[in-house]
Amino acid sequence: MSLPRDAHTPPYRLVADELRQQIRTGRIKPGERVPSSRDLEAKYDIANMTARSALRVLRDEGLIYSTPGRGNFVVDPLPPESGDGLGADGLEGQRQMPSAEYLELSGRLDDLNAKVDDLMGFLQQLANFTERQQKG
Repeated sequence: MSLPRDAHTPPYRLVADELRQQIRTGRIKPGERVPSSRDLEAKYDIANMTARSALRVLRDEGLIYSTPGRGNFVVDPLPPESGDGLGADGLEGQRQMPSAEYLELSGRLDDLNAKVDDLMGFLQQLANFTERQQKG
């Protein structure tokens, strides 16, 4: 499945919008696992960094949380929709952009989560190999 090519909206925003809609309509329910960046990469034919940026948007909005080695999950309960005109600080019509430091740390956290996921996959492969060796 490919994303609609919208010249005005970056691909990571399109993916985030799609996932947000799935969460808000109940297709992905509170407490359920959200597709991984690799799953999104394959489904939408996008770069892994694009997929991770989409997930970061949803984390920043408070719709999902990450558990290292397990994945991303929809928060329970869901926060109210932001269509109420209130920004994160409660001031009508105002929305603060994340600081450069926050964005850098968020990117580093995404990188660390990806490395943990890779290590967990490797450890699972090693455990499977060891189990086969012991049986054989």
